[in-house]
Amino acid sequence: MFKKLKWLLHPISILILAQISWGLLMFVWIRWYILRSQEINSLIEKISVPATSSGQWVILAQGCILMGFILIALYMIFVSQRRLSRITKMQDTILSSVTHELKTPLASIRLYAETMLLRNVSEDEKKKFLNRTLSETNRLQRLIDTVLISARLESDKSSLAHGRVNLSELLSGCCSQVKDRFGDNRVFAFELNKPNDESEFFIWGNPYHLSMLFDNLLDNAVKYTEKGGSILAGILQKKECVQIYVKDNGQGIEKNNLKKVFKKFYRIERNSKLKVQGSGLGLSVCHSIVKEHHGKIFAMSDGLNKGTTFYVEFQRIPPHSGR
Repeated sequence: MFKKLKWLLHPISILILAQISWGLLMFVWIRWYILRSQEINSLIEKISVPATSSGQWVILAQGCILMGFILIALYMIFVSQRRLSRITKMQDTILSSVTHELKTPLASIRLYAETMLLRNVSEDEKKKFLNRTLSETNRLQRLIDTVLISARLESDKSSLAHGRVNLSELLSGCCSQVKDRFGDNRVFAFELNKPNDESEFFIWGNPYHLSMLFDNLLDNAVKYTEKGGSILAGILQKKECVQIYVKDNGQGIEKNNLKKVFKKFYRIERNSKLKVQGSGLGLSVCHSIVKEHHGKIFAMSDGLNKGTTFYVEFQRIPPHSGR
């Protein structure tokens, strides 16, 4: 029902309704003036005329209500335009960031390719260049996938199949991949809190989307944690659900931004030694993926420079259950 009436909140609809209300107000007041013109003239001639009748008060009340609606409508249009202006500015900034994110791996790939073509490199160097090229290609692919999945999830066109997913295995694999890329600069750890000697946690979901969820959370922790910092990921059971957490001792987040970070294109502007590049889509995609799996995601932090922990909760299914 609400979705069908959502068009009423569009700025153009509000503007049209405001103009209709203004026209009705003028019509009511002009009609009232014409019908009561004789009484108004006699009121001018006789100062001692008593207060207007109840009918006139009704007309006045109607006019005040319509005027109030016009003022509210104009205020809503103003707020909507300010929000649209902020979104446009934010999207321009993010477009610049995404362009930079695309150009960086492409420049590296081109450099390695030109080096191998123009120089006689040894087999060891060639292997090293190819590995770096593959790493940059994977980075480029992740960014493209993030943009595409963000669009699909927002338009509800994601139709990938769901099935039983081993979270312990999936998260452990994602941690290993991130550790291989950044393990020289940061300390990584993975812990599994096993209830009743169980070593695996299963949920019903899509492994590709869940893998992207964990990759984005781990990459986000790496981006906002300085070299030498530590990142801890783990799984534990909470009553009927499974809780995944990714904890770092990096920059932290102010309390007023803990919910905003999941908004699309939202970036926290801060003065820091870390110059973080990004598309502004990572955590938004995480939120959409968790929503797709009927889960819950939230962040906790004690403030700036005190680290951040992201929590994700999913409904758990028995290890041998078909669903």
